[in-house]
Amino acid sequence: MSVHRAPAPLLVLALLTALSPGAAETQAVEVPPLPIDTFTLDNGLRVVVSPDHSTPVVAVSVWYGVGSAHEEEGRSGFAHLFEHMLFEETENLEDGELDRLVSRAGGIFNGNTTTDRTAYFEVLPSNRVNLALWLHAERMGRLVVSEENFETQREVVQEERRLRVDNQPYARAQLTQDTLSQDYLPYRHTVIGSMEDLEAAEVSDVEAFYRRHYTPRNAVLTVVGDVTPEQVRELAQEYFGAFPPGDPVPDLPAPPPVPRTDGERRAEVPDPLAQLPLLSMGYGIPPASHPDQAALTVLSQILSTGESSRLYRRLVNEEEAALAFISNVGARLGPGTMIFAALPNQGHEIEVIESLIEDEIRRVQDAGVTDRELQKAKNQLRAQAVASRTTVQSKATLLQQSQLFYGSAFEANRGPARLEAVTVEDVRRVARTYLVAENRTVVIARPQRPAGE
Repeated sequence: MSVHRAPAPLLVLALLTALSPGAAETQAVEVPPLPIDTFTLDNGLRVVVSPDHSTPVVAVSVWYGVGSAHEEEGRSGFAHLFEHMLFEETENLEDGELDRLVSRAGGIFNGNTTTDRTAYFEVLPSNRVNLALWLHAERMGRLVVSEENFETQREVVQEERRLRVDNQPYARAQLTQDTLSQDYLPYRHTVIGSMEDLEAAEVSDVEAFYRRHYTPRNAVLTVVGDVTPEQVRELAQEYFGAFPPGDPVPDLPAPPPVPRTDGERRAEVPDPLAQLPLLSMGYGIPPASHPDQAALTVLSQILSTGESSRLYRRLVNEEEAALAFISNVGARLGPGTMIFAALPNQGHEIEVIESLIEDEIRRVQDAGVTDRELQKAKNQLRAQAVASRTTVQSKATLLQQSQLFYGSAFEANRGPARLEAVTVEDVRRVARTYLVAENRTVVIARPQRPAGE
């Protein structure tokens, strides 16, 4: 039985978090570099190792280069479905045995899916690193794609959609923002997929999807913790070396230019589950590897991180127009979105909040930000970078993200320098470039009560 835990809609969680006190200004700290070793097996499996002998623990993760962006038309939700399938039966594992083996070894495991990749991980005592690699090898090369397993997991995914989307306030507004703001065809459908596509799927479709995408050449194995590169190389060769590489996965189409210049897009979504309206304003931003990404990250910090941020002060403290406010930089392999979202305070209209956000953005575009604001944002981001290096699992995720977005795990050690290099003028420039009406998508969720209620 799969133990996948799908998160509640991220925007809702972030807005609830925003109701609590914001982050204080952070003192400067130094970001320690990670030791990194990489190699590639003859079949194309890329391996990243980062030794950390401070505790006898190891994180093992495998990311496959398949997300919802790689799904064919009429087959949405397949990547997410397979996230569930890979916790099921293999040639040498009975259904539920993966859960029992990892639990008895004192470990944890899970997986998740995005537009760009599907991720699986375990955290175990380091003397059981061989167990983690064997389990990943079983799923990569010996998964049993049976009619029974397929039907079971299809029902699980459909129920998850009902729970996490159809019966969650603001979820449909979030999905609308994510797809309406995109001109990039691979991102024009949702990760979780549609009920219609899931119903139309057949086990032969699923088998073909597995053979096409779950191959050594389409995977990255990352091991972080109390291990040595030599030890991981030997185990990787033992467990994965005999697998055929698989056919190359076709590249996704080139992304369209960002920012958009075709004008603002707007939508209103009736929401019978919402108690308050929700405003979501999204601006298209370039792929994660773009040079402007660092300045956009700093801009987001200045605008909305903590109670002293510009938009929190303006919307929540001074105008008392918003009950909660957040922003997020959604970085992807293709075009992403910077989102500003707010719940109105009692007696305040969504339109007022929208105009206040626009006004604060114009202030940055016209007058820029101060040196103090810039330094505060860098301090906060530096502290976040340090925090991302405090556990073996967070380090494995960081290395995988660097490999995914930049094509090199070594970029994990270069990220802090990119943020440190951002200037006041860089922040103003990206605000003028991307936070413009022609590049904006506005989605408003309106509470809607059933007739007679």
